Amino acid sequence: MTAAHSTPCTNPAIGFADARAAEKAALLERNALAAKTVADHARSAAECTELLAMLGLDLADLK
Repeated sequence: MTAAHSTPCTNPAIGFADARAAEKAALLERNALAAKTVADHARSAAECTELLAMLGLDLADLK
């Protein structure tokens, strides 16, 4: 019987941290796209700000 090949044990905390960092970057990208879409369709700056607030998006977070 042959031994099964296994990958070396890695630190799960590092993998988790990498996954969280990737998800945070993806979230920022989605939020920026959502804000751009809202801005493209808003009739005024006031409406844009109101719509972004409804979505829970803050322009300061997207810069």
